[in-house]
Amino acid sequence: MSHTVPLAEAKKNLSRLVKDADTMYDRFMITRNGVEAAVLMSASDYAGLLETLDILSRKDERQAIARAKRQVRQGQTTSLEVFKKKISSR
Repeated sequence: MSHTVPLAEAKKNLSRLVKDADTMYDRFMITRNGVEAAVLMSASDYAGLLETLDILSRKDERQAIARAKRQVRQGQTTSLEVFKKKISSR
């Protein structure tokens, strides 16, 4: 869940905000003088965001994702059971 918190409140409640970000995956937009200034999120959310940016920055990855989406829309999928049988028979 995302929350907007003024900087003064964030300072007073930093330990609680960090705990909520870490354990409940809450995200906090910190404002200064009513203007968005910073974001507080869990380290794992941040790592996931960086990984997503890395993937989307590569043309071949974006093309692979688009190709997979087309295949799903067209019903060109394989069930997990069939896939497991296929790889175990090798």
